[in-house]
Amino acid sequence: MKITIIGSGIGGLSLALYLSSRGIEVTVLEKLPEPGGRARTLRLGEYTFDMGPSWYLMPEVFQEFYKRVGESPPELMEVDPMFTLYSGELGSRGEGRDFRHGELNQLKEYLDDVGEIYRLSLEKFLFRELKVLDLMDPAILRNLDRFPLLSTLDQFNRKYFRDDFTLKALGFSSVFLGGSPFNTPALYSMVNYAIYGGGVYYPKGGFGQMVESLHRACLKRGVEFHFNTEVDGIDVEDGKVRAVRSGGKRWEGDVFVFNADYRFADSLLPYEYQLGEGYWSRRKLAPSGLLLYLGVEGEVNLGHHTIVVNGDWTRHFRALERNYLPELDHTSYYVSYRGATERGLRDLVVLVPMTPGVGVEPKVYYDALLRDLEVKSGSKIQVKVSKFYGPGDFQRDYNAFKGTAFGLAHTLDQTGPFRPPLKHRRIENLYFVGQYTQPGIGVPMVTLSAMIVGDKILSS
Repeated sequence: MKITIIGSGIGGLSLALYLSSRGIEVTVLEKLPEPGGRARTLRLGEYTFDMGPSWYLMPEVFQEFYKRVGESPPELMEVDPMFTLYSGELGSRGEGRDFRHGELNQLKEYLDDVGEIYRLSLEKFLFRELKVLDLMDPAILRNLDRFPLLSTLDQFNRKYFRDDFTLKALGFSSVFLGGSPFNTPALYSMVNYAIYGGGVYYPKGGFGQMVESLHRACLKRGVEFHFNTEVDGIDVEDGKVRAVRSGGKRWEGDVFVFNADYRFADSLLPYEYQLGEGYWSRRKLAPSGLLLYLGVEGEVNLGHHTIVVNGDWTRHFRALERNYLPELDHTSYYVSYRGATERGLRDLVVLVPMTPGVGVEPKVYYDALLRDLEVKSGSKIQVKVSKFYGPGDFQRDYNAFKGTAFGLAHTLDQTGPFRPPLKHRRIENLYFVGQYTQPGIGVPMVTLSAMIVGDKILSS
């Protein structure tokens, strides 16, 4: 059997390794000149940056994956503090607090309950493709008080806490799931258990090193990579993909898996096999992002992960939902500074959630948010090199629908069995892996997606 994978993000690399470790012939076609997709490395002079993922959570998922493929997982460094949260007005220090693993006694009852959600999710759901009837599992029905299917994350968190600062500390994780605490199902409070209960880690050398290790392991197993190869057509005959096309070249195979943007892949299919524009117009996209990659010197008083909430954060979320740019005074953002954990690194990455499909002027946000970060953290940051990366870049580099950074938001009607299918319903040898499918957004979820799709292919 010959497998052709289109895209070499974490999902594509993990699936290539998963299948090749079982002796299957795998070819990977990648549009960009290097592997990694959103997790690739950016180099600006002497500075290197992880372009995308920065949180290493749910280490047990990676342990299981690496055990199955016969490789060693990355060397991990614990992040301490796990993160810092600032809340206040733009340009003023406001309230700030470090959150450390093991110092959260006030969260005990909450963590007991979300820990049960986390345990049940790992045991029942995350390692397989969910069907609608799976939501009627007796384990869920017996624990409806702890397994809140119909509540939002904010509603669930308010059962335990009332103060605004704690609610923000427990609500920000929804942004990395492509939504807000006001539209993300409470089921995803399990991510809070992954953070507060399990701890936050960092793969030594960063996610770029993790990508390199996956790539090397694939090469060792005989996986064939073709970079600078953008697929621009799919040949379907008698309900099967016969080949994909790139320029004038055809790539044949027995099974095809897209780790590219799902909507883009769908648009390459013959019309009668597409989900179609009507389907995609009804989907709720996750935000795009404005990313500021800054090589810095000077006094940087930051932890590895910093979340900043300025003004009324509901106004930022409202801007994302209603398709306009967030107001500066009410702009929240996230900062990654790897040098706090791995000494010697001086790369600062700022992420501002942005509306997909809306143009943005980066310099406006750069000037205001850099000043704000200096005030809040007491830093004196000297920027030596910089690069801005926005919705148009996501669209150009990844064919991302409207420049979304995360794919589809995790709303209730886009959770589990309501996400796009892992296997095309009418083409018997076409599969999809990555953040659009089950289980969803994030490196652990994409890794799970690779294992699920791999097992589906092997069993077929």
